[in-house]
Amino acid sequence: MVDRIIVHLKAGNKTMMSKNAINKYRLPVPRDQLHRIDRTSSPAHFGSLRNAIDLIVEKDASVLAAFDGIVTFVKDSSNIGGPNPVYWNHTNFIVVMHSNGEYSRYDHLSYNSSKVKVGQNVRAGEQIARVGMTGFTYVPHLHFQVFVVTGFNMWTDFDTLEVQDFNI
Repeated sequence: MVDRIIVHLKAGNKTMMSKNAINKYRLPVPRDQLHRIDRTSSPAHFGSLRNAIDLIVEKDASVLAAFDGIVTFVKDSSNIGGPNPVYWNHTNFIVVMHSNGEYSRYDHLSYNSSKVKVGQNVRAGEQIARVGMTGFTYVPHLHFQVFVVTGFNMWTDFDTLEVQDFNI
């Protein structure tokens, strides 16, 4: 695996390196349902989440696997969310592991909308869920991130990778 280092960022006492994703990811929502791609305005996209992407779509838009992989986590039991950090842990999400060690994560999914289960193989372009308003969110959108695990705990020890362009 080859990591391409783009820029060094200083966050607190820790230097973080921004790296490009190796895989070429597909757009994780249907192109005709996409209003815009937002890489900069979310108050949550800093530190380890600095390379996350928000895809602004209508509620109930299809969420598509962005690359082939194995589903490693599914949560779709929450039915609450809103524009307040108190909702942070109430997001519904799916994580897919890819063959080169990268993971993709899809957040703010509709309640009970997952079409996949842990351990299931998915193919790029396959519908895996629908967009909702769960967790800390202001508008309907899909929060998408590609990340690598950097320690023992994948929920706290990770770094997002920059996805420069989507394979459309």
